[in-house]
Amino acid sequence: MMRYRLLSPLLLGGLVALAPTLAAAVGVVRGTVVLPEELKAGRRFLGHWRVENTTVPVQAAPARGDTVVVLLGPKPQVLAPKNTPVEIVGMQANPSTVVVGEGAVVEFRNSDKVAHDLSVPGHPEIMPPERLSPGTVRKQRFGISGEYLVRCAEYPHVVISVIVTSSPFFAAVDEKGGFKLPDVPEGPATLKVWSNGRWVHEQSIEVTPKGADLTIKVSGAANPTEQ
Repeated sequence: MMRYRLLSPLLLGGLVALAPTLAAAVGVVRGTVVLPEELKAGRRFLGHWRVENTTVPVQAAPARGDTVVVLLGPKPQVLAPKNTPVEIVGMQANPSTVVVGEGAVVEFRNSDKVAHDLSVPGHPEIMPPERLSPGTVRKQRFGISGEYLVRCAEYPHVVISVIVTSSPFFAAVDEKGGFKLPDVPEGPATLKVWSNGRWVHEQSIEVTPKGADLTIKVSGAANPTEQ
């Protein structure tokens, strides 16, 4: 009998310790983002960009302007920093939007025939101007949460959106507007949509163990970032 009394608190303690784990249900947040026409088209240049002594073929921008969905919450999470590549080729960044954790390094590779002077205008403490010659790579660390537009001084239509966040729940929107966020803890959360260099939508949602299936209609954005 004494042995039973000694084991009971241990068993109860184990059940208490397991309770938070059992309660932390997760679900899949999926849906479709419906963009207005001015955001859906993205930047599309036809032909070639003229530069001295040569021509540079210009690639079309993504059909949806590299739209991404970011979910904040429902519970504190940490997005581990890692090196994220961005290639500039055909006067177009690929991808033109990246989501990274605090302290992550973005590697800008210039595959164009011309140099690009990259910086975050107005924020030299974040990313000062630096000339990126053809065939070279610039590694830039982003240590503070926020949204930053990396621009080329000579070719201002070359824009890279860098979203620095602690949330690991984000996804690029596909050509049909679809997105999927797996393994999201249940609870209240804030869903945000970034498109063409700015936040264009925000709403509160409730994540259940069954997840959430959403249709997000983005209203027309006034003065969207030119790309």
